[in-house]
Amino acid sequence: MLVALRGLFSSPDDVLLTVSPAYVGILGAARMLDIELKGISEGPDGLEPAAVAAAARAVRADGKRPVAVYLVPDFSNPSGTVVPVDARRRLLEVAAEENLMILEDNPYALFARDGEQTPTLKSLDTAGNVIYLGSFAKSAFPGARVGYLVADQPVTSAGGPTRTLAEELAKAKSMFSVGTSSLSQALIGGILVEHDYDLRTPTRELAAVYIERLETTLDCLAQHFPPERHAAHGVRWNVPRGGFFLMLEVGFTADLKAMERSARDYGVSWAPMSMFYVDGGGDRVIRLGFSNLAPTDIREGVARLARFISATPRD
Repeated sequence: MLVALRGLFSSPDDVLLTVSPAYVGILGAARMLDIELKGISEGPDGLEPAAVAAAARAVRADGKRPVAVYLVPDFSNPSGTVVPVDARRRLLEVAAEENLMILEDNPYALFARDGEQTPTLKSLDTAGNVIYLGSFAKSAFPGARVGYLVADQPVTSAGGPTRTLAEELAKAKSMFSVGTSSLSQALIGGILVEHDYDLRTPTRELAAVYIERLETTLDCLAQHFPPERHAAHGVRWNVPRGGFFLMLEVGFTADLKAMERSARDYGVSWAPMSMFYVDGGGDRVIRLGFSNLAPTDIREGVARLARFISATPRD
């Protein structure tokens, strides 16, 4: 992610468009490199192509240059949304029309339900506008900290040979990290060889575990906060089809102080959604993560969360 940004952005007038709320990693990487961010509020189905086009034009109207747009199209972190395939095709058209690169960050796609996998933006891209960012942290071995990018766009330097963008970015990476751990690479390589370079098949069992945990979370929320009684409790949530997270709207300010009180007094933690927004928002929304909890722990956790919410005055 950091390497891709460093290779694409070179001027103080260059702007990164990003879905908002967004993964905090892209927000931190952009700020570390002094790259200006413009947030684009996502809809129920994630980043909307028309909103991307409008944002790009607004940036140009301010005399700056929109360079790329960032999104997690499958089970977005933090919201859990999935961009439909028709919207993906339109997003590619917008990228071509607005001269934008798309940074497709896709660590969760392997964990869709059987038969519900959506083609990646990269696989649909015929104009060379997509850089694909992947990770083995969720599918193979988190502690290895090994990721990858697919950037096959041709790059020609003055008087030099034509190379792929990935080859050029590899130079920048060697400067940033002085190479990836050989031990970590060997570990991931061994896992790939063992499974004939196919991670989808061996992650089917793990995907089923995550989906069970998602469904348990949704069932528990419905038990403690019946949707038909929303006026009484003021709680609602989105319903992702997979992934690791969902968003829960509450009737009070869900900030770090509230999170600390929840953890200290009720033994349950969550993430304030406000930290994921570019230009403010999400003050009464929390992110629930359920991927590393067994169903029994989820039931207990949601019960504790319900007690915390019930005891917190609505403002």
